Amino acid sequence: MRYGVVGVGGVGGFYGGMLARGGFETVFVTKKKYLSAFKDKGLTVESYKHGRFTIEESERAVFTDSYDALKNCDVVLLCVKSYDTENVVKELSKINGRFAVISVQNGIENEEIISRYLGADRVIGATAFIGSYVKEPGTIVHEAAGLLEIGEMDGSVTDRVKQIADDMKEAGIEVRISKDINYTLWKKLMWNVAFNPYSVVTGATVGQMLEFEHTRSILRNLMVECKKVAAAYGIALKDSTIEVYLKSSPDLMGYKTSMLLDFERGKPIEIEGITGALIRKAKRKEVLVPYNECVYGTVKFLDRLREV
Repeated sequence: MRYGVVGVGGVGGFYGGMLARGGFETVFVTKKKYLSAFKDKGLTVESYKHGRFTIEESERAVFTDSYDALKNCDVVLLCVKSYDTENVVKELSKINGRFAVISVQNGIENEEIISRYLGADRVIGATAFIGSYVKEPGTIVHEAAGLLEIGEMDGSVTDRVKQIADDMKEAGIEVRISKDINYTLWKKLMWNVAFNPYSVVTGATVGQMLEFEHTRSILRNLMVECKKVAAAYGIALKDSTIEVYLKSSPDLMGYKTSMLLDFERGKPIEIEGITGALIRKAKRKEVLVPYNECVYGTVKFLDRLREV
């Protein structure tokens, strides 16, 4: 299968880089301002698990800023930030192609947006449990985890999902097929809605927040509220998942969340796609989420201060 990657950041750079290293034809679509870096140096991945490798431009690995280059792809990994989803999908809808789109993004609204423009049959859900970031344009650091769960939105295990999973395994990616991707998306949101925005408030790593009893308690309450909202939508998240998240794995303890990294670098943050999405979902079902409302308001205020 031919693959495309839109958004060659920490997530897209890692998974796309692994596919290209595995010998699969891969088209990388990046922003124009970063294109020269990829053209000149290629894509370098520095992975704690797979070592250091570089993908240079060739007939099988193309770096471009043109969405039209995706027209012959079978599968496109959408790895842009949630605040860019709609604009990017509008561009994808103009392409004369029938590729499936895997949403490798944070939040629980991206799949709805993709379906609106491309049709539900072309959407595959996914969650990436990975710690990775852009060291500099063209260089990705993979510092923790790496599991990618993918699944059809209706829970069926189709031939295309099995083929994608097989390709990814061949490329060395840790991948799992989910038979209930909606559950998986909410499960990932429960981690994101706690650690990502609260790290902006505290300026702390995952481990630092977990080691202090008061911040640990706040993280728990943020996740408990997410669990309640999920239940209102028929998604039964588990208390045991919260306990696992509160222990965390050793490789994540020194990890700065993607939202904190973006905040520190003066880049836009995904507060709307994560906490904002949860609050919107909560309001529709009249579920109270005071901890999330508080963190949301605080992060929005801190974000506003950056603009003053």
